[in-house]
Amino acid sequence: MIDLPQKEKEFINLIENHSRLINQICYFYSTTQNPFEDLRQEVYINIWRGIEKFRGESKISTYIYRIALNSVLMALRTSKTKIETVPIDLELNLSMSFDDDQKEKLELMYRLINNLDDIEKAIILLWLDETSYHEIATIVGITPENVATRIYRIKKKLSNSL
Repeated sequence: MIDLPQKEKEFINLIENHSRLINQICYFYSTTQNPFEDLRQEVYINIWRGIEKFRGESKISTYIYRIALNSVLMALRTSKTKIETVPIDLELNLSMSFDDDQKEKLELMYRLINNLDDIEKAIILLWLDETSYHEIATIVGITPENVATRIYRIKKKLSNSL
């Protein structure tokens, strides 16, 4: 058994290695009732509680993504008031290497993605991160064929929103 300080070091390392993924999920699902920091804290707690259950049947990033997604969705479901999304602070997410036109297009894409329902948002964000259909299916809990169909429909929905 790992002593507590070693376990804490491993946890911190795990969080640092997957912070981009965790932050992305929390940003896209944050609301006025469930701010980014609260969602992120909830994700950290659930990772801490669940990491010993990881069996290695998938990549650790898949497991972390699933915990993060389930954590934020549960927080949103248990929120008693109507959920309103909060605009994303794009300065935190966009590299300074983007020109104004590219930033404008990314802002539009983020706004359109924020209008999707929770599962659609999760699927398209995973797809944008170049996650395989099989991995998306594992994280979301649907078949790879269903992932392909949903991605097609989501892309069509986003195109029609333009």
